[in-house]
Amino acid sequence: MSEGFEYAKLVVHSEDQKGDVPKEVSFSFNPEAVRVTKTLKPKEQRQAGQDAANLQFTGGDSLKLEFGEILFDTFEDRSSVYAEHVQKIEKLIHVNEELHRPVRVLFVWGQGFGSEGGRINTGMWYITALDVNYIMFLPSGVPVRAKCKLTLTEVPDESNPSKAVRSSPDTAHVHLVSRGDSLQAIAFREYDDPGQWRRIAEANGIDDPLGLSPGQRLLIPPILK
Repeated sequence: MSEGFEYAKLVVHSEDQKGDVPKEVSFSFNPEAVRVTKTLKPKEQRQAGQDAANLQFTGGDSLKLEFGEILFDTFEDRSSVYAEHVQKIEKLIHVNEELHRPVRVLFVWGQGFGSEGGRINTGMWYITALDVNYIMFLPSGVPVRAKCKLTLTEVPDESNPSKAVRSSPDTAHVHLVSRGDSLQAIAFREYDDPGQWRRIAEANGIDDPLGLSPGQRLLIPPILK
């Protein structure tokens, strides 16, 4: 991982892992800026004799999360940066033939947006825009360095099953921590609810939810109903 960077992840919802869709995409991440936008579109109702229109609020646009300058570099390996990285993200933005929509993802990044009550990291998103700028090539023309910009759009509540906790199997099992894992991401994969990370932390005596190590084994307790 590059100095000064932390790993971020786009974790695909378990129900959307169809065909060759990757389960997750990891990348080193240290953005200069993250843009969050939410807009309302009031309808103006004008009446005679009034200096200003009455505003009627019937709804608004979805919350959007924009960040850029994700750097992918395969120069040392002399491999295609498109095949190794960009293509995986492309599979998350295309309309899936089985789902008739893009896959839903959880965005996990460090402590900032993943902290308790962090709205940005607890919901699900569609990737709605991908802008790739290839900036280095081998003599053969193979791209080996790319800068990407992403736009994520919030999944509407009515299609967001993370609002209701899915039951895990009726027996506990063990999860092997991989590089870049977080308790929120693991809870999302296991329970479809990143807010259940405390259940895993308590079961494993974890005081620091950001202190996971690759190769660490975590007990995943069931949710019994």
